[in-house]
Amino acid sequence: MKRITIVLISAFLLLPAAEWNVEQVTDNPDYFCVDPILKLDGAGRAMIVYTEFGEESHLKAAVNDTDSWRIRDVAEVVGPVYSFAINNLGSIVVAYSDWVGEEAVDLFLASDSTGEFVVTNITDDPALQFAPVLKLNQLGVPLLIYIAGDTPEDITELRYGWITAEGFESELVADNLSQDEILGYDLVLKRGSIQMPHVFYIGDDDYLWHAEPVEMVWDREPLNELSSEWPSAVADPLGSFHVAYDVGGSSIHYITDMSGAWQDEIVFDQLVPEGGNEHPSLDLETVYGAYLGIGNPHVVWIHADADWRYDLWYAGKPQGAWNQSVITETSEIDELPGYEPYFALDVQGYGHLTFAREDEGFVPQIFYAKSAEPLIGTGVTEVPTEAAPLQLIVKGSEVSFNLPVSEQVALNLYDASGRRIERLVSGYYSAGERTVPINSVDLSRGVYFVRGQIGGHVASAKFVVTR
Repeated sequence: MKRITIVLISAFLLLPAAEWNVEQVTDNPDYFCVDPILKLDGAGRAMIVYTEFGEESHLKAAVNDTDSWRIRDVAEVVGPVYSFAINNLGSIVVAYSDWVGEEAVDLFLASDSTGEFVVTNITDDPALQFAPVLKLNQLGVPLLIYIAGDTPEDITELRYGWITAEGFESELVADNLSQDEILGYDLVLKRGSIQMPHVFYIGDDDYLWHAEPVEMVWDREPLNELSSEWPSAVADPLGSFHVAYDVGGSSIHYITDMSGAWQDEIVFDQLVPEGGNEHPSLDLETVYGAYLGIGNPHVVWIHADADWRYDLWYAGKPQGAWNQSVITETSEIDELPGYEPYFALDVQGYGHLTFAREDEGFVPQIFYAKSAEPLIGTGVTEVPTEAAPLQLIVKGSEVSFNLPVSEQVALNLYDASGRRIERLVSGYYSAGERTVPINSVDLSRGVYFVRGQIGGHVASAKFVVTR
């Protein structure tokens, strides 16, 4: 897609603070609890992963049970940077980087699928691998992006990795990362039967970049010409992307390709020269039912006043204009989340978030907040679902489909990690039943997908190579 960036100056209105119910998750005066990140499971329960520093340091996982928080140990750590996901069974999977000895940093996976967290070192080599972002595909396969290099001064690569039966494999996504400091990146799996990986990161020109795998290599494009930081990205069910990020720690922006071209707009700009707005966390309102509706974006970020005291602010876009409100306003205490997403919407539209804040003894503890009312407003764009004009059927080494009318057809073959293996066909076909061969001789054992785009319609089919 040709890049067309249009900067829109959106109207925005600062509203009275919406009510959020805040509760303290941890209460241990002997340990500093910091850097919390949050996800919701299928039942809408909040799950938080955070670091506990004391005589020993540990990664911890807190689950919001009915009337209390259940906290479990994930792993003993030194200086972790982490991400986590929740699989279809409700188990927590944590990816983190940590020091191994004095000079090596490896990537680890921890899962509680057996009831207790089991930790596996998935790299275990002399290279340095830092700061993973984790997603699980539809098969539950862990997919990661992370930064890598030979020395701490030479962290030059952004890599994409996945777990196979033989172990951990990875490939280069980009080598044009911002080198001043880690300014964030995010991994998105485009929704659908084939979940294609897409990466949003900050380049060495300080612009926001987008990368996707095309023909076995990663295609990269800049999305703006602004000094960008901390992208937080979501893919909607129709395949469009939505990204929130901050510009120079001053303003919060939102960019999307829903219109077919990337459009950028300001969520909130700094009211006074002092202070700032940074590190947004984005979630997208979605509605399912007789129609598939793509709802409004919702963003939470860190706001600093003129004295650089940090609070959390929220903005939603119910009817074409961004409406902002204050979540926390404590003039003498900072509220600080972790580096991964810390805000999420449940299916009823309630907002959930987490942050660290000092208690009365000036010891950082973990807090959780839930909006008192749903944040979902009006203005949902509804797209009626049509009877699927396309069905792909894989039998043996062929994929077949029936065209009701003459159309442009493109069929591609993908592996379970979302990498495109081969373009099977691309061209104009007349109406009728069609069959396309799949060269399965060179395919290793595993799960594969055929994805077809016929005119404006998309379909996919899964098959398994068992030899």
